Amino acid sequence: MKSTFFVIILIFISSSLFSQDYLYKLKEYDLKIFNYLIEKTKTDSTPLDKYLEFSKPFSKWDIRPLNINKVWAIDTIHSASTIPNFIWGSFSKKYNLTESQASNKPNVFLKKGTNRKKENSEFLNKKLKKFEKLTKSLIESSNQIFLNQKSILRIDDIYKENYYWTYIIPKDSPFPISNKTKILSDKEFSKKQKNILKLLSELKIYAAYKTDKGGLYLLIDGFTDNSYGFYFNSDGIMEINNDLFQIMTHEQLNSNFFYYVAN
Repeated sequence: MKSTFFVIILIFISSSLFSQDYLYKLKEYDLKIFNYLIEKTKTDSTPLDKYLEFSKPFSKWDIRPLNINKVWAIDTIHSASTIPNFIWGSFSKKYNLTESQASNKPNVFLKKGTNRKKENSEFLNKKLKKFEKLTKSLIESSNQIFLNQKSILRIDDIYKENYYWTYIIPKDSPFPISNKTKILSDKEFSKKQKNILKLLSELKIYAAYKTDKGGLYLLIDGFTDNSYGFYFNSDGIMEINNDLFQIMTHEQLNSNFFYYVAN
């Protein structure tokens, strides 16, 4: 009788904890974001190449939570890094791709990242002084995310297209985007921030992410949650347990830089 009582108590406690952790699911932030993206791409007649550009890691339609490794989305609990693949499955149908075409795109991307290791590594060594200047500036910066794409800039939660804007994120939402945005009429990136964005462009890096362990991911290219590029660590240690980067392969290039491919 006692054992049955304790089992019931444990089930109640675990159920209570689960409901506390995922209370936000009742507010359907995930569905609101998904419907927002569907409507946005439809209204703007967004072509596939633009959708893929904006859904790269850290671009404006990257739905991955940045600070938690598990999240409730659509119908179940997902690892944060797998959310983009889930979304891609739905959008590939919107763009009339077959299941085979959709599933093959990340494989082609990862193969490209692996095949270009030598070319990209030689570029880093050729421009090493500039890469060292970039990493020094990023480490000294108080910002965590820098994005420099052809048609959009980003620093942390501030985006710049024809104007500066940000998402309005509910306090209990785990997602970095929402279905509501706000124009920031009095915002402008600082001179130091602009210099970092300029360096990223010169070094063919579209995004930089500073981890909570002090490392830097410098992304050359990305597809949904996949990416390849360089990782910098002042102690020369590769960070392979970051929830946002599922490292597939990595190779040390010198005392502080690594080349990586993440799937």
